Amino acid sequence: MTRAAVAFGSNLGDRIGYLQTAVAALAGLGEVEAVSSVYETAPVGGPEQGPYLNAVAVVETDLEPHELLDGLLQIEQRAGRERMVQWGPRTLDLDLILYGDRVLDDERLTVPHPRVAERRFVLEPLVEVWPDAVMPDGGSVAGLLTGVQDQKVSRIQQRLSTRPETFTSRGGWWVTMQGVVLVAAAVALLIDAGSLPWPAWVVWLGAILAVTGLVQSLFGSRYLGSNLTPYPQPLSSGNLVACGVYRWARHPIYGGIVLMLVGAALFRLSLVALVVGFVGAAFFWMKAGFEEERLMEHYAGYAAYKAQVRKRLIPWIL
Repeated sequence: MTRAAVAFGSNLGDRIGYLQTAVAALAGLGEVEAVSSVYETAPVGGPEQGPYLNAVAVVETDLEPHELLDGLLQIEQRAGRERMVQWGPRTLDLDLILYGDRVLDDERLTVPHPRVAERRFVLEPLVEVWPDAVMPDGGSVAGLLTGVQDQKVSRIQQRLSTRPETFTSRGGWWVTMQGVVLVAAAVALLIDAGSLPWPAWVVWLGAILAVTGLVQSLFGSRYLGSNLTPYPQPLSSGNLVACGVYRWARHPIYGGIVLMLVGAALFRLSLVALVVGFVGAAFFWMKAGFEEERLMEHYAGYAAYKAQVRKRLIPWIL
């Protein structure tokens, strides 16, 4: 068995999803010992394109270098990698950085990777998972980091794993709290109707808000389609949706639920339900913010979308 280091990169589609797919597939080429944090960096060379997510995995393998390379190319191909433009955008890029202490240089493969010493986005995650790695000439890989400190990389919160996603890793506690808010609102509407001595027009206002919220949520669900999930973690097979009602609000489903909560409370003239409605508004605002951190990590285009669509929950208002 030989210890090898493989670098991952992605800047098209669901970047985290592609990297996670690569980690899972790499387990078929050997034993994955460690996977680094994920780092975001600007593209180096090539046409104008979105930022990359990068990571490094250390794998123990009994494959020869060219066999390992063939396996990596197959993983890229399954991820839809197209080699049309040199240094162009890509769904998934896999590079064999180190293969034990072997030195190779032929028409198909150069090991160590010829540009490893020039790229902080490779060196930093490599040192994280293989701190005592050395180059074939005996030099420390960690020592190479001092020469690239002027390059900017940002470590993100999302982590890659060889294990299946769990309820917690997908943000399940947000879903649990969402259920608590909705149940509390339903109970309040049943037991506290008529506690507010407000005029009849408030009831009509509540009805209008509730219906508006229902329509907004339905349209939001329709345009999300197969991307719809109760979890704040985007689906690995999902896409960034920026059409329909998403042209005016980034989280119209959450905003619609808030309108329904407040509208139903006014319609029933319930003080308790109104309080729950405002608590729900704060909750969905925070859940949307947490979800946006994940969306920024998954989709390179989300930052531009967020800058263009200023309202988080309700079109033109909030």
